[in-house]
Formats: sequence, structure tokens, C-alpha cells
Amino acid sequence: MSNFRLAMLLAVVFALSPLAIDTYLPAIPMMAENLGVASGDIAVTISIYILGLALGQFIGGPLSDSRGRGGVMLLGLSVFALSSLVLATTHHVWELWAARFLQSVGGGLATVVVPAIVRDRTEGRESAKLMALLGLIMIAAPALAPSIGSLLLVVSDWRSIFVFLAIYAAFAFGLIAYFLPIRQQSDNVAASMKTPLITRYRYVLGHRVAMGYVLAQAFAFSVMMIFLTHSSSFYLEQFGVSEKVFSLLFAGNILTMALINRINSALLSHFDPPVLLRWALGLQVGACGLLVLAAYNHASIWFYAPAVMLVIGSLGGTTANSSASCLHYFPNHSGIASALLGTTQYLLAALISGVSTLFMNGTPWPMVVGMAVCSVISLVVLVTMTDGNRHLPALPVA
Repeated sequence: MSNFRLAMLLAVVFALSPLAIDTYLPAIPMMAENLGVASGDIAVTISIYILGLALGQFIGGPLSDSRGRGGVMLLGLSVFALSSLVLATTHHVWELWAARFLQSVGGGLATVVVPAIVRDRTEGRESAKLMALLGLIMIAAPALAPSIGSLLLVVSDWRSIFVFLAIYAAFAFGLIAYFLPIRQQSDNVAASMKTPLITRYRYVLGHRVAMGYVLAQAFAFSVMMIFLTHSSSFYLEQFGVSEKVFSLLFAGNILTMALINRINSALLSHFDPPVLLRWALGLQVGACGLLVLAAYNHASIWFYAPAVMLVIGSLGGTTANSSASCLHYFPNHSGIASALLGTTQYLLAALISGVSTLFMNGTPWPMVVGMAVCSVISLVVLVTMTDGNRHLPALPVA
């Protein structure tokens, strides 16, 4: 199977969580009214989803190393689909929270396998290029998700969104079961499975440079999760835009991400992933500075929107490069390294975005400050923990 076809297949699964998070954003006010709770009680399900996603990845990564990639992915898709059907039948907010958590665990089990499969086949710049191609294909998910949600709200109610997610997961299950090539473990990987799990995790955690990429990615991703957590309140309530404009603004964010993704992919022919990662994080820090300026001057939504596009768009140059840079060091522990990348990213994002909801006060400041602080930390961590390393070693360390 060619890299392009593999990327298309894996993107169907990788898009699972963006769809699960973004599709129901336009429905948050309706869900809150229907369940008789505040909008914040529904918005917190984003953080709940990220928390469960982290747990699923933590379990799924080492499991895929020992039991095979395909089986773990299919298990995750099954859990996700069944939980989505339960979400469609909930009548109390606590039921929503519980089913959402189970849905996210399934999503974690399924998606953690994707970077590990990429590392199985490639390394270095080629790995980053494949991750970038995978990212480009899946970028369509968050671009289309709010529009899909809004359309479903026109023809039905919010429950139809979760029925749609269940159908999508079942479709992905069929594709993976039929097309995914099951790769045999190498002798080195098989031998490494005899080492206790905690020892394998300790080995990955002890790699300073790789952990620099892990933490940089986690804080950069937290920037986006803060925005997603506040986006409904920010656009629909604080600035009073319509659901149609809300979807268009979201699409603008994703188109910018796609553009930067393509620029990054082209530059990978000339620069190593660590170099491009620094550039992308520098762009994110600068764009967050524009958001602070907008909040200070009480700017209109049309000043905020381009700055948000640059902040979110910068992720088109961060995730592929940080993942490829980290996984490069662990050819025999790619499942665990992928799990650590995802678990750290999602746990930190869930914690930070959840805490940020405690400071919601009807102004953009809680969102803007949280995004700016996380962006600066991401760049500082990268520069300090990777010791100025701008190139990947010719041969894997592990």
C-alpha cells in the first residue's frame, strides 16, 4: 500500500476525535436548554472527552506494541460507536458525562495506533511528510464538523449528531477491518515486549530531547483546546454571530491550518522537522500576541478572527514535526512513544481547558490569556529541553 493510500485510510480514523469534538459545538446551547443545565455544564464535556482520550491512548499504545495495531484500532472504534448511540439517548447531564468519557476512551484506543503505524513505515523527514499528509486529509474533519452539526440541527435535534458519529465509526471499522495491512513485529520489538511495561515507559520518559518534543506539542495543542472550549461562548454569545457565520469562521481556521500544512510539507524537503517546529511555534506566539492586543483594545470580531486563524493555523506546522521528531528515537517502542505523546497532550489540554472554564466572565480575556501563556511555554520548553538540537540523528537512538 502506498503512503498516500495509507494516509487516506488512517485519516478516516484520525478524524474521529475532531469530529467528536467539533460537530456538536453549535448544539451546546440547545443541549443545555434541553437538559436543563448551564452551557458550561455541556462545554465541560470537551474536557471530559480529552481526559478519556488520554486514558485510551495510555492503554492502547503499549497494547498495540504487544497485540498488534489493527486489533486495538478495531476495539476502539467499537467502543466509540456504541458509546455514541448511548449519548443519543441520554436525558440527564451525568449520563452525558459518563457516556462521553467512554466514547473518548474508544477514540483514544483507535487513534493512538495511527502515529505508531507511521513510525513502523518511515522515519525522520519522511515520517514528518507522511504525518503532514495525514494531517492535511484529516483537516477536513474540523472544517466540516460544525457545518455538519448545524445541518443536522436544521433537520433534527442534537441527538442526531451522536447517531451520525456512531455511523461514522461503524464505517471506519469496516474500512480498517478490510484494508489495514497487519504488519508483523520485528525481532527487536518482540524482544522488547518481555520488558515490564513500567520499565518501557520509564525508558521513553527518560529521553530528555524526546520529552522536549512531547511537552512542546502538549502545550501547543492546549492552545487550540482552550479556544475550542471557549469558542461557542466567544463567537455566539460574546460577539453574537449567527451559527452560519460561526461555521464560516471555523472553516477559515482550518483552511489556514491546511495552507501552513502544505507549506510545511514543501519545506521538509529542505529542513529537518525540529527547525520547522520552531518556526511554527514562533508564529503561534506572535499570533497570540495579536489576540492580547485585540482584547486590550476591545477590538471587533473581525480583528480577532485573522489572529485566531494564525494561532490555530500554526498547528499545521507543529503536530507533524513534533510527532516525527519524538518518534524518531523509538523504532522499537513506537506504540508507547505515541501513547506518551497523546496522553501528555490530552491530559494537559483537558486540565488547562477545564480550569479555563472556571474563569469565564463574559469577556475574551480568560481564553486569550490561557492561549498566550501556553504558546509561550511551548516555545520555551522546545528551545531549552532539546538543547538547541535542530537536526535528527542519522540513526535511531533506540
